[in-house]
Amino acid sequence: MFAFYLLFLHLYFMVTFPAVIESGSEAKLCVSLLRPNETLQMTIYLIHNNHSRTLVEETVEEEFHRCSQFKAPEVDGQSLQEIKVQVKGESFEMTKKSRVLFKSYSKLTFIQTDKPIYNPGQTVNFRVVAMDSNFVPLEQKYSAVTLEDNNNNRIGQWMNVSSSGLILQLSHKLNSEAPQGLYKLKANIGNKLTEHHFKVKKYVLPKFEVTIKAPEQQSVGEEELKLEICGKYTYGQPVSGKALLRVCRPFWRYAYYEDVPMISLCLTETLSRTGCAFPSFNISTFMNTEMESNLQDSLVVTATVTEEGTAISMVKSENIQLTFQIGKVEFLDLPKTFERGTILEGKIKLTNFRGRVIPNKTVYIFTEGSDGSSTVTVKSAGGDSHRFDVHQNNKLLYQEKPLQDVPGKYSIDVKGSTCVSVQVALFYNIPTPTETSTLHIKAEIEGNCTKSFRNTLSLFVSVIYNGTLPSTNMVIVDIKLLSGFTADPSALKNSQHMERVDSKADHIIMYIKEVPRNIPMYYQLFINQVLPVQNLKPAVIKVYDYYQTSDQSETEYSSPCV
Repeated sequence: MFAFYLLFLHLYFMVTFPAVIESGSEAKLCVSLLRPNETLQMTIYLIHNNHSRTLVEETVEEEFHRCSQFKAPEVDGQSLQEIKVQVKGESFEMTKKSRVLFKSYSKLTFIQTDKPIYNPGQTVNFRVVAMDSNFVPLEQKYSAVTLEDNNNNRIGQWMNVSSSGLILQLSHKLNSEAPQGLYKLKANIGNKLTEHHFKVKKYVLPKFEVTIKAPEQQSVGEEELKLEICGKYTYGQPVSGKALLRVCRPFWRYAYYEDVPMISLCLTETLSRTGCAFPSFNISTFMNTEMESNLQDSLVVTATVTEEGTAISMVKSENIQLTFQIGKVEFLDLPKTFERGTILEGKIKLTNFRGRVIPNKTVYIFTEGSDGSSTVTVKSAGGDSHRFDVHQNNKLLYQEKPLQDVPGKYSIDVKGSTCVSVQVALFYNIPTPTETSTLHIKAEIEGNCTKSFRNTLSLFVSVIYNGTLPSTNMVIVDIKLLSGFTADPSALKNSQHMERVDSKADHIIMYIKEVPRNIPMYYQLFINQVLPVQNLKPAVIKVYDYYQTSDQSETEYSSPCV
C-alpha cells in the first residue's frame, strides 16, 4: 500500500492505493481531504508513456472522504506507471507524483475427470476451468481441447469452445475395443498447454477384501506365531471359501543355494462362519542353525482367499520382523550410592518379550570384584591347545591365538574367580553377489517450450515391480529436480498407494506403500522454471525398496526445451 500525506496551512490531504496492482483487475484508490478553507479542484491521473488517464476529478468545498474503483490497464509482464495528484484553489496549488507497478499473473487451468480409471466402452466425463491468481473462475475460450490414446492418436477434439457458466464440461465415449494404457486430455489457450492423464484398463471392483492381523515383531523365544486371516465383503458380511496361507522366512538374495529350499510352511484351511481363520505356527520351524546367517530376520505372510462358487481370489501380504530378544531383566529399588562392605538390597523383575512377568524363574547374579584371576584353556580333538591367563594386571589386554584344526571341534575350560569374555571369529570369502533389481522406473517429460523462460513441464513417472512376491515392501522414489526448477508435490499426495510425499532441497521424495507385481504405477509431477540456467544437465530419478535398499533402479530425464 502506498500513501500521499500532506499538511499545508492546516489542510490535511491523503491519497492511498496499492503499490502493486494486478493487470486488468478492479483496483481501489482512496482520498481524504480535511479542513479545506476554500473551494478546491482535485484531479488524479494515471500516466504512462506521456499518455494520461483521469481516475478521479472532484470539486471539494468541505471535508472529503471517498474510495473509488478503477480498471487497471492490461499489460504483458509488468509495467511501471505514475499516479499524479493535483489539488488547486485560488490560494493553494499542490502536485504530487508516485509510481505504481501493474503486473500480470498467469491464468491457472485445471482439467478434471469424473474417474481416474475407465473400462473400454465407458464415457469419460471431464471439465476444464480457468482461474485467476486468486482462484476465481474466469470465462475462457479454448482454442483446442483434445483427447489422445496411449499411442498418441487423437481420438477426440473440440475446437474454439468457450466455458459456459465459467466451467467447460465435455464428454467422450470410449470405443469398446479401446487399447489399455495412459490417455491424455489437453487444453490449449493460445500458446499455453494444460494436460491431464487418466488410465483405461479392464478392471472389476473388488467384491471383498482380505485382512491379516499379525504382530509387527515376533520373538524367537516365543513358541507360537498366532495369525488372524479374514475375508469380508465390502458390505461387511464374511466370505465363504478357502484361505491358502503361506509363511516364509526368505533367503538374502546373494545367498541362494540350489540344493537348499526356502524354509516355509504352507497350509489350506476352510474359513469359519465368521469368515476368519486363526492359524498358528511353531517358530522353531523357521530357525535353521546351519543357514541362519543367510536368512533374513523377517517372515513374509501371504494369504490368498478364494470365494466359494466363483473361484475369485484376493491376495494380501504382511511382513513380520523377527527379533532375538526373548525378554528383559530390570533391577528395581536399587540405591544410587552404596558404601563398601554394606549389603546391597534391591529387586529383579523378569518379563518376556510381550511384557508379561515370568514367575518362578531361576536368576543368576554375577558380580565383578576388584581382584581375582581366571585361566581359559581352549583344546581341539586333534591336540591343538591354547592357554590364556587373565588377572588384574592384564585384564584390559586383548589376547588372541590362531586355531589350527579348522574345521574341527574345540572345548573351552575356564577356572578361576573372575569373569572373562571369549570370542571366536571365523573369516571366509564368498563370491561377490550379482544382484538383479526387481524394481524398474521410467520417466517422460512434456511441456510447451515457446517461452524462453518460466516454462511449466509435466513429468510422468512409472514404477513397475517384476519380482516373485505379489507386491513389494514400501518403495521410495527420489526425484532430483532440474536446476532452476521447483515443484509443488501436493497433487501427488492423492495418488494411488501413496503414503506421503516430502520436499527436501531440490528433491521430491515419494513414499509408496506397495507396488503390485507386473502392474505399472503412474505418477505425474508439474515442475516450474524459476531461474534461467544455461547448459541444463539431466536429472536423476531413483527407485528403491525401503527395507532392501540394494533393490534399486534409476533413470534420467532432461528438459524438452533444451
